This record gives sequence, structure tokens and C-alpha cells, in this order.
Amino acid sequence: MTTTPTSEKRKRPIILTILLTVWIIIKTVFITYAVLFTLAATFLLIKGYRYFNDTLMKPINEVKALKTENPSESAYMSRYRQELSDKGENGSLARKFVPLDSISKNLIYAVLAVEDDGFYTHPGFSLDAIVEAIEYNKTAGANKQHGASTITQQLAKNLFLSSEKSFERKVKELGYTLLMEKYLGKNRILELYMNYAQWGKNVFGCEAAANLYYKKAGMNLSMMEAARMAACLSMPSKITPHHTKSVYMGKRITIIANNMYLRKRLDDAGYLALTGVYPPGRDGEAEGEE
Repeated sequence: MTTTPTSEKRKRPIILTILLTVWIIIKTVFITYAVLFTLAATFLLIKGYRYFNDTLMKPINEVKALKTENPSESAYMSRYRQELSDKGENGSLARKFVPLDSISKNLIYAVLAVEDDGFYTHPGFSLDAIVEAIEYNKTAGANKQHGASTITQQLAKNLFLSSEKSFERKVKELGYTLLMEKYLGKNRILELYMNYAQWGKNVFGCEAAANLYYKKAGMNLSMMEAARMAACLSMPSKITPHHTKSVYMGKRITIIANNMYLRKRLDDAGYLALTGVYPPGRDGEAEGEE
């Protein structure tokens, strides 16, 4: 039976309606997909920006700010003050910032000698110390040493990082160390270190320490006073420059004297004054002088 022209006319609107419906569905699907894709892309971009800003740009901006800004306190100072308060002890900290050119050369040389003798020559970390730590750990069969921290590493840890001992924190420490070496330079790093290092139980910064222990400005410290202050940096909560009979203090002062003597920042008389003995290689001459 053949289709009449009237039947064909009736089918055309139905076909058109179906086609139009299919097109609307396809268009809706594409639009929905496009919207979802745009939202997902926007979400990923926001997350990516936040990650980039927090992980990369935040540390860079924090370090760059140190070119001209002196933080009111370091991350370590904030934690330490809170720890003292939690123990019911006095949480107030003595600190006074002074520029590098107002710090005694005696103290600067003593600190470099005992804390980081290669400060002005290494890139922020000591490869020799890291290699020595690796060799030590192999011999000891345990991960007991991580390599001596340089002044830049100590500053990075004190200014920005937590006290946790983890691989992630060591990576952050290295990152901040490299950033400070790049953007601040050695003198500014040393200036910040001298002013934010702990020099006593409640004392931070070399000027506050000189005022407390010797009742004088840091610029006026003698070589012996400077050496004793520098010797306390590794155990600031336990010893002070007045622990003159401490065996540990004596060993640290010997390190200071040896390194300063090798770098010709201390002569024979100065070495003798600090240690009570003549420099290595001068024993025979000393006997002759007696």
C-alpha cells in the first residue's frame, strides 16, 4: 500500500521534532560538558596557583622581604617563648637588633671560627660535612648524623621552620638555605644570624648577650669575651660565658683559637691568651723563651 501525500506531510513534523529534540540533547550535553570542564579547569588552576604560591612563591617572597625587614621574632623564638610559658617560666625574651658594622670583629671572627669556618666560601651547605656524615652513618649502621649545619642552614631553620625532625623539613631547610644565599648575600645572612641566634636561656641576639654578660656594647668586646660568647652558641640554655672552668667551654675556645690562628686572625700572643698554651708548632720555641 503506497503512502499518501497527506501521510508524508504528517510524518515530516514528527521527524523534525525528533531531530530537534536530539539536537537539543546533544547541545545540552556539550554545554554541560563544557561547563563542567571549565569548572574543573578553574578548580585545578586555583589549586595549582595556591600550590605554586605556597610551595614556591611564598618562600621566595619571605626571603626577599629579609633584604630590608627584620622580623620581630623568629619561628624558633615564638615556639621557645611558648614552651617557657607552658612550663610556668618567664617567657619574655631579651633581644636588641644591631647592624653588622656595629658588631665586634672579635665576635664575628670567633663565631665564624666555631660555627662555620667556611661560611664565606661554601654555597650555603658543606659538602664535606655531608660526606663525612654519610661515611659515619655507614660505619655506625644507623642514620645518626646529617652533616653539620652551616650558619645559613641554622638561620633558615630558626627563622622559618618547625622543630620536627623529618625528611620534608630537611628539604625545606635546604630550599630556604639556597634562597637566602641567592637573594640576601653572605653579610646580610651573617647579620641576621648574629641577631637571631640564641645566646642564653632568655637571650637572643649578640647585642643583648653582650649587655647582659659583660655590661657593655657588643662593639667593645675583647677577644676573650667574644670567644666565650661564641663558645656558648651550641648550648645556650646550659652554659654562659661565665662558665670559665667548663671543660666543654675550653674545648670550644680551642677550636676558635685554632681556626682563627690558621686564618691569621689571631697571632701567637692572642692564641696563648685564649688557650693558655702556645700554638701548635711553637712548643719548642716556647721552651726556649722560658
